[in-house]
Amino acid sequence: MTALPQDWLIRRAGGWTLRDVQRLPEDYRVEVLDGALIVNPSPLPVHQRIARRLAAALEGQLPAGWQLEVDIDVMLAENPLDYVAPDIVVFPAALPLTTRPVPGNAVLLVVEVVSQGSRKEDRGSKPIAYAEAGVPYYWRVEGPASGEDVVTVYVHELPPGASRYDITGVYESKLEVELERSVSIDLTALH
Repeated sequence: MTALPQDWLIRRAGGWTLRDVQRLPEDYRVEVLDGALIVNPSPLPVHQRIARRLAAALEGQLPAGWQLEVDIDVMLAENPLDYVAPDIVVFPAALPLTTRPVPGNAVLLVVEVVSQGSRKEDRGSKPIAYAEAGVPYYWRVEGPASGEDVVTVYVHELPPGASRYDITGVYESKLEVELERSVSIDLTALH
C-alpha cells in the first residue's frame, strides 16, 4: 500500500480540490462532497453481494451505447468539489475505461447501495449533487446493509431542466423501469 501524504487528513482551507484527491493513493476509499472529505470503510459482504448481483442483472439490459462499471470515480462538480464513487455507474460506451474520473455530465445512471454508515449521504447530499450535475437517473437501494429486511429500490428521475429529482417508483420484489429501454430485475434474487 502506498504511503499517504502526511497532511492528508488536515482540513483544507476552501475545501478539498481535485488535485488533493489525485495526490492520494488509488487504494484509499475516499469521496468528497461539497469540498469535505469522506473516508469510507470497506463495505459489508451483503452490500457487495447486492451491488454485484444488481450490476450483473442490469448490464445485459443496458441501452445500446452505454456501459456499466462498479465503484469508479465520478466528478460531479469542481468548485466546491463533489467527487464520488457510486456502487454502480452507467456511462457512454465511447468513454475510454482509462478515464478517471468519469465526468458527471456524461453519466446516465448512478446506483447507491445504502449502508449503515452511508445513509446520510446516500439519502441526502449525494442525490442533491447527482441532480445538480445533471445525472438523469439515481437508484437508491435499501436492504440488509442499511438495516432493512428486504431489498427496496427507490427510483429517482431528473425532469428536463430541473435540478432536483422526482421519486418515480419504489420497488420491493421486481424492478420494472424504462432506462431508454425496458429494464426488469428480480430484486428477491439480489441477497
